[in-house]
Amino acid sequence: MRARDSVATWIAFCVAVVLALPQPPDPFRVALGALLGAILVASGFFFASRTRTLPSRPPSQRTRLAVLSLLLGSVLGAFLLSLLVLAARAEPLLRARYAGRQYEPAWRPWALGFESSILEEVASRLFAMSFVAWIVLRLTHRSRLAFVIALVISTLLFGLAHLPAWAVVAKTTPMLVIGVILLNGIGGALLGWIWWRWGLPYAILCHLAGDVVIQSLAPKLLG
Repeated sequence: MRARDSVATWIAFCVAVVLALPQPPDPFRVALGALLGAILVASGFFFASRTRTLPSRPPSQRTRLAVLSLLLGSVLGAFLLSLLVLAARAEPLLRARYAGRQYEPAWRPWALGFESSILEEVASRLFAMSFVAWIVLRLTHRSRLAFVIALVISTLLFGLAHLPAWAVVAKTTPMLVIGVILLNGIGGALLGWIWWRWGLPYAILCHLAGDVVIQSLAPKLLG
């Protein structure tokens, strides 16, 4: 089962890499992304298997968790979007990332959500959170502590990883840094909890739903 899950995750990662690269994608960058994905996925599943065990669930329960993940992601996206609109009043630079995007095609938010949910969940949750939890567990032999520390560190890294995208379109100010880390940190904390308790597919679905809400509405509200 783990081998099948690893291969499926790697294939999804490769597709997300192709979508994330400038079109048409450079074959060398695609190959490099595929190699990086193989490393992240293989090591992530290795560390995850040694930090916590997920129960085998019947199809009906998996369906319920999938629907719940999408609902939680939609609520999360709406909540973060409302915070973003409020924060943009204090820091107008938060609007810069969405400037000029009001007339994007309807499929664009779905493409952005697909690529970011897979790439970021594999890197931030499957790999980073598993790796940190594995280290803490080996040092302390306390699974709850391993989860808490891994969640905090991966959430912080998740927020910091979003700063470059904002720095490209806006001047980096203390308020901007705090806002970006805080907003992404809230989402990262929920996604980390879902990944730890339910599994990677549900974190991806939650992330996808949240991103679609934000990417669909933020350009209209902030652009």
